[in-house]
Amino acid sequence: MTGVIFAAGIGSRLKPFTDFHPKALAEVHGEPAVVGVARKLLAAGADRLIINIHHFPEQIVECIGSCAFASKVTFSDESALLLDTGGALAKIAHDEPRILDEGPVVVHNADIYTNFPIEEMLAEHKACGADATILVDGLRSSTRHFLFDADGRLYGWENTAKGITRPDGLDSATLHAAAFGGVHILSPTALRDLAAIGCEHPFSITDWYIDNCAHRHIQAYTPSAPYRWHDIGTPEKLAAANL
Repeated sequence: MTGVIFAAGIGSRLKPFTDFHPKALAEVHGEPAVVGVARKLLAAGADRLIINIHHFPEQIVECIGSCAFASKVTFSDESALLLDTGGALAKIAHDEPRILDEGPVVVHNADIYTNFPIEEMLAEHKACGADATILVDGLRSSTRHFLFDADGRLYGWENTAKGITRPDGLDSATLHAAAFGGVHILSPTALRDLAAIGCEHPFSITDWYIDNCAHRHIQAYTPSAPYRWHDIGTPEKLAAANL
């Protein structure tokens, strides 16, 4: 299993820390966030990790280089152009073609601290045969959320603050809303689709899921037991995670 960690973000909401450091090096429980996510993915069975980098990339390379698991990590360098989440995966699928013939790839945002069991999510992903499985929370308050049917299959997305629903004409009243949690698993079928797009321009994986859910099986996943979840993207949220 390959683990992918999104660590390229500029983190403008986490200033002043991100004026001098990448967001992924913000500390949670005494260690850089990217290190905690890496340890979690390795403990769940990942035999290698790919970390995308852009903002102060040399600091992340140096940090990971000092870790005991450094030999299991490669970097996807986006120094020239920040590709967003979808573009990042397209680049990785293009540059690392062997993952297209391997098992599922687990993707985890570096700025998400959570302690649910990845192993359970992997088991459900494999059992349902989805092209992608995404961590969601139907109780977390958000103006932007995915829309699923009763079986947890993705049908669309809406922004309640702006009154936008995608695809156009979708009846959200018949569907269940849930906020995305920044952890997802992609099968080789989805990765091949992304590789075919190419990595010349940035795009969001969220948009890709919405645009492709009619012909790709995108499945919701919610952990079976209570778990912690924190977005550490602002000083206040980082402090809450550490508390």
